[in-house]
Amino acid sequence: MKAFVFLNGRYLWKDHPKIEKNALIIAVDGGANYLFRLGIVPDIFVGDGDSVQKEVLDGLSKKGVSIFLYPEDKDEIDAELAIKKALEFGANEIIIHGWRGERLDMMLALISIMSKQNNVKIIAKDHELEMGVVCDELVLESKAGEKWSILPVCGNAKCVTLSGFKYEINCVDMPCEKPFGISNIAKKNRVKISVKEGKVVYFRWIIEPS
Repeated sequence: MKAFVFLNGRYLWKDHPKIEKNALIIAVDGGANYLFRLGIVPDIFVGDGDSVQKEVLDGLSKKGVSIFLYPEDKDEIDAELAIKKALEFGANEIIIHGWRGERLDMMLALISIMSKQNNVKIIAKDHELEMGVVCDELVLESKAGEKWSILPVCGNAKCVTLSGFKYEINCVDMPCEKPFGISNIAKKNRVKISVKEGKVVYFRWIIEPS
């Protein structure tokens, strides 16, 4: 089962989510405001309630949405709680929306949280950028000419292989202090990223960044 998680980040008018039938929809705090504007009722609400509008939360309660409210003083960020809840409900793939914004610290924390999950595919995306963590091997959709960056995360990555790119490598170590994977170019409609030890995070620029 896929889970679609909507965080309290930046949403543009182009960010109309394509939610598959029978997927689990999770609104995370202020992400519920965005879904409300689109007329989408989530299955679950998760958060500490500091950014969701009161009328939206009241409306979700009246519609029978499962609401999980947490105290503001906690060790986990709301995104981590949402991912845990998605896994509890049986998700084996998680798509995160609304993950970008002014809080660079929150985005770095999200990457760390995503890197903890080895048995589930987690992708953060919007209309211009997709991000994910690779801990073994992934074959990913792409378009020729797209800009990609691949970086080690949570430590050095060993024996990294990149296929389908302009700059391909075969079992090369990626140390954290040498980020040579910036600004690669996809050459095919599918690319492959693999790592034997450690993890890497990829950034797929669907729209060329300025």
